[in-house]
Amino acid sequence: MNFFQNTGWFVGIFAFVALFTGSSMLVANDLSDQPGAIQFSDLTDSDIDMIIAVKDEMQAAKIQAN
Repeated sequence: MNFFQNTGWFVGIFAFVALFTGSSMLVANDLSDQPGAIQFSDLTDSDIDMIIAVKDEMQAAKIQAN
């Protein structure tokens, strides 16, 4: 008898977990399918050097603007 009284709680918890899991999977798939997105581990040393060079140029331009 006690189980049938608490069935609403079990259904509510199950629904919350299912919705949270489903929405997390959708968000993860949307982020991974973006064009131009690249894994950090796929970058080469020259890519990283170029990123650092651009960052240094941006910082120098910011300092010069101030």
